[in-house]
Amino acid sequence: MRNISIRKMWVFTCAVDEGSFTDGARRAHISQPAAVNIIDEIEETVGEPLFERSGKTRRAILNARGKEVYDTFVRTLAVYERALESICSSKLQRRVQKILIQSPYVASVSALWLRNLIPHRADTQLCIHCAGWREIITAIENREDCMALIDGDIRPKNSEYFTIGNVEMVFIVPETNRHFNTDLREITWEDVPADTLIYSDICPLALERAYGNLKAAQNNANAFTEVNCSTLLKNFCRKAGVPAIVPKNLMEIDDNDIRFCCCSFAYSKIFIPLGISISHGNRMRGKILGRDIENVFDNRFYI
Repeated sequence: MRNISIRKMWVFTCAVDEGSFTDGARRAHISQPAAVNIIDEIEETVGEPLFERSGKTRRAILNARGKEVYDTFVRTLAVYERALESICSSKLQRRVQKILIQSPYVASVSALWLRNLIPHRADTQLCIHCAGWREIITAIENREDCMALIDGDIRPKNSEYFTIGNVEMVFIVPETNRHFNTDLREITWEDVPADTLIYSDICPLALERAYGNLKAAQNNANAFTEVNCSTLLKNFCRKAGVPAIVPKNLMEIDDNDIRFCCCSFAYSKIFIPLGISISHGNRMRGKILGRDIENVFDNRFYI
């Protein structure tokens, strides 16, 4: 009978994560020869090589089949950890189910969608947190049992990822600013004013692209001000009359006294992938699968 123990799966994933059989063995608290023997056993059980080879030398780099096995092991280990936590937890201890929502999308999330996720179990408490992009990534990398709404082209090893769509970065202008024009639909990167705010709690790659476009167009990208709080940014726009570059959903600013116009960029548009990451073995997975993912938000601001 074929058998690969949880311990052997752990040794395998350690070697891959560390990019070295020696460092992987150290992380797994075993000797390097023991780690190599375990990997040999796994390859023998699978029936084919899982790592790239240079001549007779095996490197700690997965081939296509190895990546499939690695993903399976990661999912299995995550489910095992969740099951072990459930078995070992006290009956009197309430299980905390955490939902992390990246800050720019908090006001856009549907309350009804969140309501449907509330567990009808006496031993489970739902905690919904607003979190920054880096905080969410850290939680995912640390294998926390959570579900997260996050932007960026991420493919976390320890979670499943469900794509929602792409959010466009746009230029917004309050009517108190001299650049306000309700007929304006597009703006070039060259025409972005120097006092423009840039919303920064987005994936680093999108932020880098925004600065790259500004630098190429104006050669003064360092002159712009970053703001990572949507409430602070909105106050700046309302009261100081400054424009901003933001994810499109943030242009939905409710203000009866001040109007805003929203412009797309004429070229080098920036679209940020948006989706839901959920840890393997998470109890809410069943509530996500098979449901209309578009119900996550009250309004469709993405494409």
